[in-house]
Amino acid sequence: MIEAIAQFPIGFVIALSGALIPGPMLAYVTTKTLSSDARTGTFAAIGHIMVELGILLLVALGLGYLLREQGFQAVVGVLGGILLLIFGAFNLSRIGKITEPRPSAELKHHPIVGGVLFSTILNPSVFLWWTTIGVVMLMQAYLVAALAGVGFWLAGHFLADLSWFSLVSYSVAKGKWLIGTRSYKAILVACGCTLLGFGIIFIYKFAPLLV
Repeated sequence: MIEAIAQFPIGFVIALSGALIPGPMLAYVTTKTLSSDARTGTFAAIGHIMVELGILLLVALGLGYLLREQGFQAVVGVLGGILLLIFGAFNLSRIGKITEPRPSAELKHHPIVGGVLFSTILNPSVFLWWTTIGVVMLMQAYLVAALAGVGFWLAGHFLADLSWFSLVSYSVAKGKWLIGTRSYKAILVACGCTLLGFGIIFIYKFAPLLV
């Protein structure tokens, strides 16, 4: 049983190490929170976890080979990159229209939907992570402590996602009414540029696979 419980902190640290790296999901949570509330990160993490559970189900059903196919990865990666460019450009296009940091008209959807989108088509790296690193880590957990080890590893992994994005959203929400228009615009510019950057990276990385 000790071996199984030991998988919990391993899953937590592995997930947290990935979540801490700035990416599309972090940029989304930050931007959405500015026009929503402190629950944004928690809901977005739930959407993210739903996608991860779906990927695990596909792998369990024997469809993991599709997710590992270069052709499939290329299409998802390039399409995701293009959409990230559009999304980032849209954010930046609104900067000149902002007069004060208040809830605005963009991103009118539930954060769970955003969590799903930024864990699938808008962030193909999630698929790649689970079909490579994720599968290997789960296999190791199973070899060490069977299904109990897998359960504890997943619990740690999901808790890390919930904890980190909830903390980010709470921090942004607590400070958004304390910042001025200039700081508000700076945050949106940073997030918009982050999305553009990852869009370029995804297209550069996956476009050659289409040839």
